Amino acid sequence: MSAGTGERGSAGTRAPARPAATGAGTMPVLRFEHGSRGPGWDEPADLEKDPAGIPDPALVQVPSELRAEIEAHMANYPDRHSAALPALAAAQRLHGWCSPQALEQVACVMRVTPAYLESLTTFYDMLETSPAGRHSVYVCTNISCSLLGADALFEAMLAAAGDCPDVNVRAFECLGACDIAPMASVDGTYVGPLTAEDVPRLLEQARAGEPVLVEKQLAGRPVADPGANPPQPPARTAAGPGEAPRQARTRRLLFANIDEPGLATLPVYERRGGYASLRKALACSPAEVLAQLEASGLRGRGGAGFQMGKKVSFLPHGATDKYLVCNADESEPGTFKDRELMQKTPHMLLEGIVIASYAAELDRAFIYVRGEYALQAEVLEAALQEARAAGYIGDHILASGHALSVVVHRGAGAYICGEETGLLDSLEGKRGNPRLKPPFPAIQGLYQGPTLINNVETLATVPAIIEMGGEQYARLGVPTSTGTKLVSVSGHVRRPGNYEIELGIPSREIIYGLAGGPPEGREVKCWFPGGSSAPVLTAADLDVPYDFDSMGKAGSMLGSGAIIVVDDSTPILDVAMKVAKFYRHESCGKCTPCREGTNWTVKMLQRIDSGEATPMDLDIMASVQEHIIGNCLCVLGDAMAMPIGSMIEKFRAELEAHMEAARERRGITGLAGTESALAAQGALHRQAGGADVAATGAGAQAPGEHRGAPGTQRGGA
Repeated sequence: MSAGTGERGSAGTRAPARPAATGAGTMPVLRFEHGSRGPGWDEPADLEKDPAGIPDPALVQVPSELRAEIEAHMANYPDRHSAALPALAAAQRLHGWCSPQALEQVACVMRVTPAYLESLTTFYDMLETSPAGRHSVYVCTNISCSLLGADALFEAMLAAAGDCPDVNVRAFECLGACDIAPMASVDGTYVGPLTAEDVPRLLEQARAGEPVLVEKQLAGRPVADPGANPPQPPARTAAGPGEAPRQARTRRLLFANIDEPGLATLPVYERRGGYASLRKALACSPAEVLAQLEASGLRGRGGAGFQMGKKVSFLPHGATDKYLVCNADESEPGTFKDRELMQKTPHMLLEGIVIASYAAELDRAFIYVRGEYALQAEVLEAALQEARAAGYIGDHILASGHALSVVVHRGAGAYICGEETGLLDSLEGKRGNPRLKPPFPAIQGLYQGPTLINNVETLATVPAIIEMGGEQYARLGVPTSTGTKLVSVSGHVRRPGNYEIELGIPSREIIYGLAGGPPEGREVKCWFPGGSSAPVLTAADLDVPYDFDSMGKAGSMLGSGAIIVVDDSTPILDVAMKVAKFYRHESCGKCTPCREGTNWTVKMLQRIDSGEATPMDLDIMASVQEHIIGNCLCVLGDAMAMPIGSMIEKFRAELEAHMEAARERRGITGLAGTESALAAQGALHRQAGGADVAATGAGAQAPGEHRGAPGTQRGGA
């Protein structure tokens, strides 16, 4: 409960304190309001009474339209708490922010406490905890956009907006539109690439409520893949500069006809053979469908790469409450492939979900869409209505006896919710904190029931597997990485976008052949093969085959399939700083190695940039990364430690040169300068608890530097 929140959650009131019942020899327990020294602050509290009780319906007036919307959301879930995020979003649309009055109204309808709702508003970036402008302008400042000038764009946007109360300009972490970097989301509409010259018109149109920069809106942009649509010639790639182009080993399954007008609608999808795979699957037994999935060798496309067929087989059989959750919280920086699928071919995803539910013998599914994907959520909801009306979803699907209900659930801005157990907690109406594993979700997941969790691309691949057969699908790619893969390419390349490739082709063919390579006169300095959480590789690794095992042997990982290219114009320190700040902001703060390790990594990188560091700092920082990896409940800490550790290893000479140049700028030279820097470093080392800072948690983290902390700069920067 925040300071100043009273019994009914209204500002400026306080629950009357009553002495707690105590036994002989015991002391009363005192509850203190943070920073409060008002009357009665030291009185004992009645621990049997919640000071922030459920509001009395007789005393709280709730607008009828808000009540109806919240009750409709509550009807979608087995547990009413799952409706908390949609309910808060509805209240925010009505009030402009999650005000005490808004929280009280939501709490009254949902029969929960305002304090519970406030714990959510301080965790999720898209829930405003203070009055905000009518129009939101979120400028992406994460790595792919930052490489192309996003930080300067954000400053220009702030300066142009000034003190205008109508516009809420915020720096935001990756918005999943790296192909139009640098970009911004204006009231949910994605526009880019943007320049400083676009800013005045953008803000003027936003204030007027007009469509913003129509010519730069993402919604009308075709996919980048030149072979995705039959009328275009197949892609030809080159193995390297000066070599003759050759045919790329690629086949379009998910991207076949992706840009055909109307493909998002049921009639066009059916004309292209849509839902034929579902009919074929329903003519088989669930065990036979599962056998096809296992034979395909399909590995999860969300990052972990676990085989989907095995994951389905882990679910217990028999009559029990089981769930399927589609992880559409695509928030790994550099990744935007699922966005394309949901927006342009939503029925392919729905068909895959129905087939997977049949194989797993379950009847409830949820699609958790990241809150920033407003357009994609709307497209999915429209497709879901069409599928229900046509009998593809609901009771007795196609007269088969199989039933399935599907709910599109919108998140509210939290990278950690991409982690499967954090997603489950969020879907249950909680803060998205990861759970301890085991038990794994297949045994105990959503609402404590067995749960199958798969990524959008994974589920969208299922219809193709059923259509062609598992063994035939397994012939694509390489034996340990079968099939095709959607790859999002961004950063310093000429043709950023999504490409569908056959797993196992050389990475050079993707970066140079499909995406066009770096700008003229530039060379690849480093690249992330699987999003910003993947250890970086260098130009020497461009011929490594792009598949799960080959990337692992090269010291990195395929991850989500997001390639971020950094050319030789960018200091490696800038890349490391952007990565470290992102993961520090997104850490839920639950695990000490992650909470403290991400913070100290940022501090040490800042010391390098300011000229206060010595080469020993790099050793300390490398040790911090080692102590983070494998010591957290989820892999968010690892996601920072792996790329930062790889940058220290592969670009140590550049980092040391940056240190020396920074010290020279400050006038610190010679032996005296070295002794001064070492003394400062020693103080930091002692404060941090030595190289074991991440393991011990020593060293205080500044307030507001991890998700949900008081004073957090929400949305990141």
